[in-house]
Amino acid sequence: MPAEFPQTRARRIFITGASGFLGRCLLARLDPSKFEKISCLSRSAPPSTSPANVEWLSGGLADTAAYSAALDGADCVVHLAAATGKLPPKEYFAVNVEGTRRLVEQCQRAGVRSFLFISSVAAGFPDLTRYHYAQSKVQAEEIVRASGMNFAIVRPTMIFGPGSLVLTGLATLAALPVIPVFGSGATPVSPIAVEDLADFLLRFVDNNLFPGETFDLGGPDVVSIEDLLRKIHLLLRRAEPKVLHIPMALLLPALTLLEFVAYPLLPITIGQLATFRFDGSGRLNAFRNEPKPRLQSLDAMLAAALTP
Repeated sequence: MPAEFPQTRARRIFITGASGFLGRCLLARLDPSKFEKISCLSRSAPPSTSPANVEWLSGGLADTAAYSAALDGADCVVHLAAATGKLPPKEYFAVNVEGTRRLVEQCQRAGVRSFLFISSVAAGFPDLTRYHYAQSKVQAEEIVRASGMNFAIVRPTMIFGPGSLVLTGLATLAALPVIPVFGSGATPVSPIAVEDLADFLLRFVDNNLFPGETFDLGGPDVVSIEDLLRKIHLLLRRAEPKVLHIPMALLLPALTLLEFVAYPLLPITIGQLATFRFDGSGRLNAFRNEPKPRLQSLDAMLAAALTP
């Protein structure tokens, strides 16, 4: 990274979504002794034991009374909390947009100087029609950019590891006797191991790298979405997969109609189909490429997450 960034290490950090999939991994990989205080906001029960300088706060982003005092004196906020998966559209905007807005307002009040926001590679897709999750991430990014704080926005690709919801969904699809592939199946993806993403995030915090830029972060391997499903099928069923291609030209109009009348009942939505429509490998950047040889390979992360 450019040498002109200040190297003052954060002494007090505040983490949202600390008990989530990525948050747990981040906490497991950071060195608590580097920080005077680590405040963790979570809607779930905290772990039974934590280092003395780790403070757990119970609540969501809307519960500003639960966490506003903990922001006083914080040098850096790592904002991981988000509404993901298949939810009613309004929930994405309530959590990802309005929740981020409330958090940023509290940071401004407390004088927090640095903000690390974890968005999604989907925020850069060319068409977000009815992709409510990605729309909410775009709006949240705009709030962060306008905050007046030093910031970095990270757009991860698919995050894989034990407990990954996106990998669980793909594995459910890939485990079928015949894999349905929506569209051509040629769309590139570049999944990243949750441990590698956590290490990337710690590099931002440890080196005070908040240049007001957006970084796509993915793994070292780029494959087509069809090849990814084939790899998962072979790992789970130990047999060569059969594939059925379903044309987007037929699927998109049908889903558009069905989402208006039966959204909660649909197994897949137009937004979720974006993975099959748009490049999910992420844009290259120097920050991402420098440690590339040390990142987990796709085969290694699949084996770690899916092998009993």
